[in-house]
Amino acid sequence: MLVHHDRVPGIYDEPDFYEAACAYRDVPAEVDALLGWYRRYGGAGDPGSGVPRSVLELAAGPAEHARELARRGIDATALDLSAAMCTRARQAARAAGVRLSVVHGDMRDFAIPCEFDLAITMLNSLCHLLTLDDMLAHLASVARHLADGGLYIAELAHPADFLTERRTNSEWTSEVDGGTVTVSWGGRADVIDPVTQVTREHVSVTHRGPDGAARTVTDVMPNRFWTATELAAAIRLAGGFSVAARYGDFGAGVPVDAPEAWRMILVLRRTLVQWVQRGRHVGSVQRRVTLAAYRERRAACEAVEARDAPEARKAPGTGSTPDRTRENSPR
Repeated sequence: MLVHHDRVPGIYDEPDFYEAACAYRDVPAEVDALLGWYRRYGGAGDPGSGVPRSVLELAAGPAEHARELARRGIDATALDLSAAMCTRARQAARAAGVRLSVVHGDMRDFAIPCEFDLAITMLNSLCHLLTLDDMLAHLASVARHLADGGLYIAELAHPADFLTERRTNSEWTSEVDGGTVTVSWGGRADVIDPVTQVTREHVSVTHRGPDGAARTVTDVMPNRFWTATELAAAIRLAGGFSVAARYGDFGAGVPVDAPEAWRMILVLRRTLVQWVQRGRHVGSVQRRVTLAAYRERRAACEAVEARDAPEARKAPGTGSTPDRTRENSPR
């Protein structure tokens, strides 16, 4: 049974700290990879263009990838369980002058009156799905919102991080807005439950400003580690997707089983016949979407966004840092 709630761990109620902690990411380069995979494997979008018309970022946080996709002219929507993160995403999009729809919702069970060519989940956010039921519900919800031939690309931690030798660093420091952010995110001291594969990760983020003033946010978060075989079985059990490819990095087509692979990135294609889970029942729905229907749903989505978006409060921004290297990459 799914337990729905609006509570998220404390670090996600601190959008500035979270965004600063993840500032090592090279978001434009990662979006280049996402669009490259869409051109290669996607079947929706504008015919012959190889470009998705629309994208949904799930567990989006401050929605950095959705904002970059919006900057490139793609109709972007971001969904997150944290109201604070949703506010931050709206503010950042407004400040950047990009058009972004933001939805406050649970990635396990959501309903948006739109259909998307591409869905993405970044930064190992699927680790917050702690059970098989959670994962199956999530996959069914995503499948319901994708056009036939659309792609779902999910980035997870590489299984080597918890089964063999860790391939990412659990501690790193970045420069942000003339100051520094020092992060400790999990590590060998956080023991994985051998039955549930859930660990309680200890997180500490310290931001020190140019004036030397420092503030630290700490948290303990339950995270589930998923193996490649578990995900393959869940995808088959949920239905609605076929595995188009698996990669171990955002560059140069590194396979997930390569020694240098540091992530597990799944490229899933939505199949023509979709098996969707509705409550406790599973039924078969075959759906074909025309451009006119897409535009009608897009207009409905915009109406919902305009109705539900709260008045954003001004929040301090965080800057960017030099390009990411694997050695200072978290999780």
